[in-house]
Amino acid sequence: MANRGTNTHMELNLKNRRGVFFLAITMIIITILMTSYTLHTGIQERKVVQKRVETMNSFVNSIQQDIERKIFIAAFRSIFTLENKIIETGAYIGNVNASFQEMFFNGTLNQQNQPIMVGATFNDVANDLQSIGDKININVNISNPKLNIDQIDPWSLHVTLSINFYVTDSSNLSSWNSPLTVTSTVPLRYFDDPVYTLNTRGIIAIKINQTTYSSFNSAALLDHTTKQHYKASPEAPSFINRLEGNLTINSSNGIESLVNIQNLQSKGLETQQKSIVDHIYFSSSNPSFCHISGLPSWFNIDSANLAQYNATC
Repeated sequence: MANRGTNTHMELNLKNRRGVFFLAITMIIITILMTSYTLHTGIQERKVVQKRVETMNSFVNSIQQDIERKIFIAAFRSIFTLENKIIETGAYIGNVNASFQEMFFNGTLNQQNQPIMVGATFNDVANDLQSIGDKININVNISNPKLNIDQIDPWSLHVTLSINFYVTDSSNLSSWNSPLTVTSTVPLRYFDDPVYTLNTRGIIAIKINQTTYSSFNSAALLDHTTKQHYKASPEAPSFINRLEGNLTINSSNGIESLVNIQNLQSKGLETQQKSIVDHIYFSSSNPSFCHISGLPSWFNIDSANLAQYNATC
């Protein structure tokens, strides 16, 4: 009887140990499963966040390019409108920057609606960006816009838009909040010189094409003039100066052409006997000039500009 009790006790202990062992194994397995699940979930969450951050960065980069394209369109349409206004009114533009801002922000010029600006105003830009953001669940907020148009070289306009740019993921996984400045460059070769347009009553339109000559002799000078090409000159007004009728301003971004008197005469336009440097010819200024040897009788240049054209009387 004593032996049976001992065996029974040993059997119970063995069963208890086995139970504890299996329980421990079960707990370990459960722990491993839970840990694996947690790690897997964490990795998946990080992947989701990383994916959204990548999407946000890609969106921000594409937005900058899109804004640059849109302000190029706005600038092109605005300058086109201003040049038409010069033809309509027979007057230069009082303030190019102010007029451009009015068209970009309001779609008007002198408080008159400009249909050409539909789709190219600031509100259009903001709405288009939000529409793009909606497709990938990104909210776009643009505020405090500042616009400026100027020149940093003789041959192009530089349009700069500065904004406070805030975008956030609709699930709040990522966001971008930073000032953003975008500049678009618009070549002047697309536009007519307003000085010719106004002073010939729209009869003659001269595109602003840069000359191919870096130095001049008689043949080059005549070809340059006949083709109505332009050269950079710090003694001349810039394109923006020309839009505003400021022909006596010397600009570091100045450009000038030589007026083809024969072309004016062929269109029945009255001509003058004075220097054919355009910002002098079409202004009230009339400095002393002389006829350039070996060229047509109307080919006169004022004394101050003889050297830059390598010309002699």
